[in-house]
Amino acid sequence: MEGLFYLFALGVIFSGIMVISSLNPVHSVLWLIFAFTNASALFILLEVEFLAFIFLIVYVGAIAILFLFVIMMLNLTDFGYNINSDMSNYLPAGLVIGTVFLFEILIWHNHSEGYYLSSDCVPIYYNCVISSPNIEIIGRVLYTDFYYLFLLASFILLVAMIGAIVLTHEINIDIRRQDIFIQTSRQLWGS
Repeated sequence: MEGLFYLFALGVIFSGIMVISSLNPVHSVLWLIFAFTNASALFILLEVEFLAFIFLIVYVGAIAILFLFVIMMLNLTDFGYNINSDMSNYLPAGLVIGTVFLFEILIWHNHSEGYYLSSDCVPIYYNCVISSPNIEIIGRVLYTDFYYLFLLASFILLVAMIGAIVLTHEINIDIRRQDIFIQTSRQLWGS
């Protein structure tokens, strides 16, 4: 189990490095998908299945594929970036930012060891938490106690979707439209 954790963690780190160092944008997006997939596997190892599935659905299934489609649609090869240019001028800034993040993580880890939940903090759904998996617990709470917020969120998404359709729909008088009666009539064109 520990070996799998290190394998997926190294996969996330390696693919993250490849995302920022790849000069081809399509390859960067493919490495990003690989990083998201490895991070999802890490969540599964930590027994947080809901976050893993949401990570796969939202990040891999929607955002990364959207990036890939936009990059392919824009045809970035026409912009003339130099494929042989090296990125060594970005190395000092990357090392400084990486060092700052490393020290922040080390400081946070040293100061957060004493902060645990006390024994008098009992969850509301303690019996449900003990006997059910994470996804079932989230589904029960979401569809029973917070159903009105779930319906409100779905209504807001519906309004946003209709708004996007209305904003992108062009009203043009000179649009050629099909006439179904003419297309389906049996009358010959020449006679």
